[in-house]
Amino acid sequence: MLKKIISFLSFILLLICLPAFTQAAEPKQYSDEVNVSVYLKSSLTITLNGTYQLVNKDTGTKTAVPESTVLTVSKDTSGVSVSYTGFSQKSAKGFDLQELSGTSKLAVFTADTPLRRGATSSYEIIKTFKAGESANYLDSFTNTQGQVWHKVSSGSLSGWVLSTTVRLSDASSLSTAKVSNGTTYRGSFFLKPNGSQVEVINFLGMEDYLKGVVPSEMPASWPKEALKAQAIAARSYAANTMMLTSTAASQVYKGYSGEDSRTNTAIQETAGLVAKYNGKPIQTFFFSTSGGRTANVGDVWNSNQASYPYLVSVDDPYESSPYSSWSETFTSAQLLKNFGFTDTSATIYDLSLSKTGANGEVRGVTIKTSAGDKTVTGNESVIRKLFPLPNSSVYNQLYSNWFDAVLNGSASGLTVQTASGTANISDMKGQTVQTANGQVTLSDSKVSIQTASGIVTNEGSGITSVTLNGKGWGHRIGMSQYGAKGFAEKGWKAEQIITHYFKGTTVSK
Repeated sequence: MLKKIISFLSFILLLICLPAFTQAAEPKQYSDEVNVSVYLKSSLTITLNGTYQLVNKDTGTKTAVPESTVLTVSKDTSGVSVSYTGFSQKSAKGFDLQELSGTSKLAVFTADTPLRRGATSSYEIIKTFKAGESANYLDSFTNTQGQVWHKVSSGSLSGWVLSTTVRLSDASSLSTAKVSNGTTYRGSFFLKPNGSQVEVINFLGMEDYLKGVVPSEMPASWPKEALKAQAIAARSYAANTMMLTSTAASQVYKGYSGEDSRTNTAIQETAGLVAKYNGKPIQTFFFSTSGGRTANVGDVWNSNQASYPYLVSVDDPYESSPYSSWSETFTSAQLLKNFGFTDTSATIYDLSLSKTGANGEVRGVTIKTSAGDKTVTGNESVIRKLFPLPNSSVYNQLYSNWFDAVLNGSASGLTVQTASGTANISDMKGQTVQTANGQVTLSDSKVSIQTASGIVTNEGSGITSVTLNGKGWGHRIGMSQYGAKGFAEKGWKAEQIITHYFKGTTVSK
């Protein structure tokens, strides 16, 4: 009897000493949340380091995931499937994988576990937790039988669970998840069905997102003011983009794996700062190298220049880059293939550029050949892809659309007699000639010509190769990263760098 009284008094004392309120573990809320598509695959794995819960978007069912769990995720005809040891679910709409916060510890149940009103097995069961579920951990108590019980809360209920089927997980430390692309990320995720694949979308706060962007876009060893300018530009860009990717299609993002303390400091020192025009955040494009001068957006993209008064050509006087100037040579066979000719042995008579940009940016290329003529026009991406390079680090395309062309070999080799002497011509097509039936304009280069020594059809050996001599790497709109480095080395501050490249802007929160 005395033992029961002591046990009861100990229990009452424990209830008195416990905190009256402990914040529940809830999905973490992110300031200025951004969404980044980071992976697309039919099957993948995610290794968790921290406290997460899975939410089935079909049913709303929430399941706490044990720490250090490896999730196997796949797509089949019925939707997205997620499994790990002791757990398997499917959802047509996919799953949210949510980072949890708000409590120092979670109680994660390794088997079906009754929640009791007191810390012995004789107390009433008020709820049963299933394996994989969790509750907020409040405290622990050892009863007179030597059993360890944990006090937990779940919703409006609180009570005691025997520790033998409970694993305590720390929810206050940094949670990260490693995807099978080899990259570890902060934040939460949406495992979204996308055709026959699963798309992994990373949700996190803006400032944490930038920690994975800035050192991926600019070497962390560069001057701090250049890093700060990159942080401002990247933040402004993300603020204007609904769905980001992890590649250069928007901004390169390497998650927690890519972070560096130097760029984290630059991000912290510019926290919340964006570039604005007339008080509104702008789309801050950036690139590697301008070649000495940036471009007008209307000269390289199909954009209305008047709609982007801050994306205009400016001088880049301090830029020093391996790509400030460059030279690449393409054989005639390569050129014919690039322009879509099936006969790569055809003769090239001429190649000419339409340089309509303010600085001489190329917006069209015409090639004349024995198999016909072809003109390709378009924005900088179209032109650069006409001249692919075998180098994935430059995205297998020409560095920029700011270049000149030097023709190697001989053109048509034709000369014509004029009133003032002889003149060279590169092509018979379009020429007016005198025939027995009068003057005709030639519609083709393939013609036979009567000479003093007989009829000839050969128009010369043709162009054997073309050398392109150009400047810059990238679209050349907005901020040059090498240029920002040069300005920083000259003592410029980040805000000065941003307002130089984006004319008429200000920098503020």
